[in-house]
Order: sequence, then C-alpha cells, then structure tokens
Amino acid sequence: MVSQYFSPKEVAKAIGVSESSLKRWVDKGLIKASRTAGGHRRLELDAVLQYVRESGRGLQHPQSVDLPEGCGFSTTLTIHDAQQPFMTALISGSEETARRVIIDLFVSGASVAEICDSVIAPAFRSVGDMWHCGKVEVYEERRACELCQRVVHELRRAVGSGPEDGPLAMGGTLDGDPYTLATSLAEVVLCNNGWKAISLGNMLPFETVRTAIVDKRPKLFWISVTTIRDVDRFAADFNLLFDVAQSVGTALVAGGQALTADIRQEIRYTHFSDNMTHMESFANTIRPRTAEPAVVLHDQN
Repeated sequence: MVSQYFSPKEVAKAIGVSESSLKRWVDKGLIKASRTAGGHRRLELDAVLQYVRESGRGLQHPQSVDLPEGCGFSTTLTIHDAQQPFMTALISGSEETARRVIIDLFVSGASVAEICDSVIAPAFRSVGDMWHCGKVEVYEERRACELCQRVVHELRRAVGSGPEDGPLAMGGTLDGDPYTLATSLAEVVLCNNGWKAISLGNMLPFETVRTAIVDKRPKLFWISVTTIRDVDRFAADFNLLFDVAQSVGTALVAGGQALTADIRQEIRYTHFSDNMTHMESFANTIRPRTAEPAVVLHDQN
C-alpha cells in the first residue's frame, strides 16, 4: 500500500536537502505538516509536491516519497511536450512513464484542469478511437483504461483531498452510464480549487442522486453523461433532479458527449461544461479562489 505520510528524513532525501533544513521550513510553515501523538513531524505527498511546484526545486530522489524514479526531476515540462509521451505510455502499458509525465507536469506548474483537458482526456479518447478502428487490441484498450484511472488517482494524491471546511461538491454518472474517467477528473479539479469534492462513482439511479442532494446539500453537484438509454425518460428525470437541486440551493453542473445540442434544449441545469476548465471557471464563480503567493527559497543546504 502506498504511504500517505512521510518523515522529514524521507522528504529531505526526496528534495535533495538536509533534514535540518527541511525541519526548519516545516517549522516556519513553508511546508505543511502534521505531528504524531509523540510530536514527530509527518508530511503528506500533496504538501511535498506543492512545495516543489512553488519553489521550482524539483525532486532528486522521488522513490523516497513513493514516486517513480526520475519523476519530478523536470520542472519545465510543457503540456504540448507531454501529450505524445503520455499517449504512447497508455498504449504500451507503461505505468511508470505515464505517472512520471503527469507528476512532471504538475511539478512544472501546469494547470490541473489543463492536464486533464489537454493530456489525460484526449489520450483516453484516442485509445478508444484506435480500438474502434482496429488499430489496438481489446486487451490494450482495457489496459489503457485501467492505467488511466490509476494515473488520475496519482494526480489526486498530488493535489490532496481539499480542505475539510471547503464547500461540498459531489458528482458521478447516472444509471446506464459506466464511464468513470470524467467524474474522477472533476473530483481532482475541484479538490485543487479548494472544494471538498467527492465522486460517488458511476451507474447512479436518479432517485439516489436526488436523495444524496437532499441529505448532503452540496453547493455543487456534477453529472457526466456519456450515454443515454431513453432520451424522453432521461429528460423528465433530469429536470426533476434539477428541481430538487434548486430547492436546496445546489448548483447542477452537466457535461458529457451524450448531451447534444438537441438534448440540452430539453433539460434544465445550472451550468453546462464542455471540459474541466469550463467547470473550474464556473466553480470559481461560486467559490472564488484566492491564489497564494509562490514560495521561493534560496537555502542551498
């Protein structure tokens, strides 16, 4: 099982600094940490990567924080340069390469929403298209899907869980819709924007979604729609869901390739998002995020 917390010694080795310097930065509040009952400092991966992302230091020994060798060393990787390597890694089943590309992008300061929209999602779609055209085998397509989900989980670890006191956001896919990538990406993007975001997974009956909204009263609920069984039934159920969401003050955000222009004319929603960047922009109109100044350290220890 992947470690959730790391000691100052492990983090110092990962970054390539002395343990005393690392402890000093923690005590100054430059790197977020918690303490055990015995008073020992412990750091989570998201705090480590956030510091690396802001300081521009990179990682010298990423294995010390359970990341692939060579991961996080580059702090200048661009979205454009990452697209083909990530796609190739998905098709070949190279999990370490795929993980390395995404973490390197994050450490380089790329927008999480842009990583989702311009690297992960298009590569996932391309693999599906290649399978339909017979350019990849079924096992290669299925392997790529599983790998992609694990990479999204890695990005989720890098981003962190979001603040416990952040506004609640929930989401998922509806009954008959088995595709989980979009809802997983939505969770990551919202967590990165200060939300307490929880994906409820896939194949959710409308009734249970309505119950979740009434019981938990999230400020935002996202729905990803990739496939629709019965358009008329879907529209009626979706409009009832919108009424319930509106009655408790929940913004209903819809997206997905199945929501064509014709279907969108038949349903009601608070906001339609073509991609994660659009959803992020709308979410920030509900909860504007105050950017924190970058921390740049010159300690060479």
